[in-house]
Amino acid sequence: MKGINGNRFNGNRLISEHNQFLQEQLIDAQQSLFFARSVKEAKFLQSRINYLKAMLKTTGRKIRG
Repeated sequence: MKGINGNRFNGNRLISEHNQFLQEQLIDAQQSLFFARSVKEAKFLQSRINYLKAMLKTTGRKIRG
């Protein structure tokens, strides 16, 4: 498949970059959970962690941490 500028579209690269972004967000949320200052913040971060894990699971990516 060709993209707008005539280059070949590399879907695997985009998925890999997206997964890397999700993985970085997951690690950041897990680290932030340790320093949560309130129950509300901890619940929000735990919800975010669960969401990011689910997103990574749907793309077939192994989850670190």
